[in-house]
Amino acid sequence: MWTVGSLISFLGLLQILPYYVSAQDSESNVNETSSFDSLVFNVNGSLISRIRFKVEAARNKCISACTLPCVNPLGANGICINIKQCQPLLQILQAQRPETIDFLRASVCGFEGNDPRVCCPNNDNDTDNKEVKNTSYGPLQPPICGTSHGEHNRIVGGIPATLGSWPWITALGYRNKKNQDIPRFLCGGTLISTRHVVTAGHCVYQRNNLFMARLGELDLNSTTDGADPIDILIENKILHPQYNPTSYTNDIAIIRLAEDIPFSRNIHPICLPVIEPLINTNFENTFPFIAGWGSVYFNGPTSSRLLELQIPVVKQDICKDSFKSFTNAVIDNRIICAGFARGGKDACQGDSGGPLMSPYNKSYYLIGVVSYGYRCAEPGYPGVYTKVSSFLDFIIENLI
Repeated sequence: MWTVGSLISFLGLLQILPYYVSAQDSESNVNETSSFDSLVFNVNGSLISRIRFKVEAARNKCISACTLPCVNPLGANGICINIKQCQPLLQILQAQRPETIDFLRASVCGFEGNDPRVCCPNNDNDTDNKEVKNTSYGPLQPPICGTSHGEHNRIVGGIPATLGSWPWITALGYRNKKNQDIPRFLCGGTLISTRHVVTAGHCVYQRNNLFMARLGELDLNSTTDGADPIDILIENKILHPQYNPTSYTNDIAIIRLAEDIPFSRNIHPICLPVIEPLINTNFENTFPFIAGWGSVYFNGPTSSRLLELQIPVVKQDICKDSFKSFTNAVIDNRIICAGFARGGKDACQGDSGGPLMSPYNKSYYLIGVVSYGYRCAEPGYPGVYTKVSSFLDFIIENLI
């Protein structure tokens, strides 16, 4: 087990700096007398990298550049500071997860003595965190998760999403009886680690034809939308053990992908609501977001283009009253109700399993999973979402 100090030193040595000194820089700007030659490191028996850089030149550049704002590898704004002062990245470093080392190395923006400086996010989400058990895959913390590249000041109607707006959104593919090679995308999901997707229980229940997941997509029918999606086979589907197909209670499942997913600008996970105040709130009087490729109206055609919408969370007593004539509906602290009283805008068929997303300190958190409703966008009937914070133990236990 590495100490934090040795990890920081290792991170600094391995980093190919954003201020890397090229041959041209060396000829015009840098004194050639101070340089490291090629170095080979072997850590725990595994060859890591062969790196050549100008140490003193990088440090000199850092004097003027490291106080400037920066942009991290996911495109989020930050400031270049000593990693020991950046709690979010320090927590990631201490976790020693292999999927985050590339992100950490790419976040280095200079040096302060022997310590690397990193592009630290402007927001610090570590305050008031409730202690949550970690597994080999998570839960992840900002800035590794929750970074959106869209403008979401206020979406008052369903509109087409832009590329990178929801980089965790996942389309779940089911085998097509007519053509086994062309999947039918019938449910959504949300990437929460390099290997796992959260979806609705009814999307996997007795659905042996669910076989793949598509990530990084924008328009399902277009190859010229700027997206570069990847299709990943599904290794395992983990349905909540108390899922009830009649009442849709405990309507949540975890999908384990067949291989780890490399994070990029347009493919990376959302954060789980493992922090206060998100872990113990009902989200009333908030306006979270939904997104998906579902039907544009009840029993209507699905949308090939990813659509997004902002909707209000409905008080639970109002929601209970809305569904009182439905004897199977269970409205309790395991769900969130959201939607407009006048109807017209809602999740619909094909959106099941997709995310209900709430921004907090400039990062997005998965607070709900699309579960069910009465038809789609019917006046007086909000949509019902599985409340993610009520199922954190189930989710985290299965991040393996």
